[in-house]
Amino acid sequence: MALRVLLVHQTFPSQLVAVLEALEERGDVELAGIGMNPYRRRGLRYRQYTPALIEHTGDMVLDDLTTRAAMAAGAAAAARALSYDGFVPDVIVAHPGWGEALYLKDLFPRAKLVCYCEYYYLREGGEVNFDPEFPPATPEILHRMRARNAITLASLEDAEIGVAPTIWQRFTFPAFLHQRIRIIHEGIVPPTSEAGGIGRPVPAREENVVTFAARHLEPHRGFHTFMRAVPRILRQNPAADIRIIGSEQGGYGPPPGDGRTWKETLLAEVGHGLDSRRVHFLGLLDRPRYVELLRRTSVHTYLTYPFVLSWSALEAMALGCPMAISDTTPTRELIRTGDEAEVVDFFDADALADAICRLLGDRRRRDALSRYGPAIIAERRLARAEGRESWRQLILSL
Repeated sequence: MALRVLLVHQTFPSQLVAVLEALEERGDVELAGIGMNPYRRRGLRYRQYTPALIEHTGDMVLDDLTTRAAMAAGAAAAARALSYDGFVPDVIVAHPGWGEALYLKDLFPRAKLVCYCEYYYLREGGEVNFDPEFPPATPEILHRMRARNAITLASLEDAEIGVAPTIWQRFTFPAFLHQRIRIIHEGIVPPTSEAGGIGRPVPAREENVVTFAARHLEPHRGFHTFMRAVPRILRQNPAADIRIIGSEQGGYGPPPGDGRTWKETLLAEVGHGLDSRRVHFLGLLDRPRYVELLRRTSVHTYLTYPFVLSWSALEAMALGCPMAISDTTPTRELIRTGDEAEVVDFFDADALADAICRLLGDRRRRDALSRYGPAIIAERRLARAEGRESWRQLILSL
């Protein structure tokens, strides 16, 4: 009889893509998925859910809990629909952070639950109160963090095992859970073959091109530090060309609070020192353009709060980008000696600018760094193929 595996993630498949890819070609596995977005894939039974509308009270904590309860109920309703169609899972893989895993063991008590442990909110040592530029977290924000963690813990209580993609992400969870959380990174698709395509030459790196990439242009990913470094980069290197990738809207943290975006706020602060002919905001690029730009860049910048490590950092390393990178806990798993990149204090814009300019002026150093990135991805088994294999072994061993 086939093993039945249910995958649950609000933006399906997202970080569960490696599990999906690992199991979808097996004749002895049946797959189903649940998420909030529309999704179609051959061989996958998929149910989309919409959380019930809730009436907001204005209380930050209550509204957040109610939203997660609505997501838990929506995911449970989709799971029941699957069971009515004859799909009763043997294994469930779910992200517990939004509440979707909360009721699944009530519906399928014999199923093995695997929780994807992305992040646990820390009062100290994580993103909260990391950046002294912004006001300390209010009691309401701390209360909301506790409530979110409570939802996660309630799901983990039911789980046979957790999976975190990095040691740092496992560290954010309470110590008593560490032995139950295995490290399996889902892996990135090494984008080297995408740069030119089969039969096309790989483009050569340009001189004096500096890139910064984040899903959202916000402080969580060091956008403010980078923007403050840009005038100094332009002064020290008259040929430097700055290319910035990312959406102006949204993000992990709050907007500035005055109706502006972080781009508008930072341009108001440093815009007088910028030459618009040499600083380009590219928005979100499609995959081919994004990969080609990283293949051509002279220096790529990655900055992050103590938070989830971005796929973009790993993709840039896989492409051999010479990197200027922040010395923060998520990156220390990748950068051990400092020889692998130019490592800088997250908050020191002048040091970042100097590091980038040193690389722009030192071709031999850039060539050396280009070799480190792909080697790190291979050594740490961070390619998608390794992620698929590790997930396959885990699911089939339960």
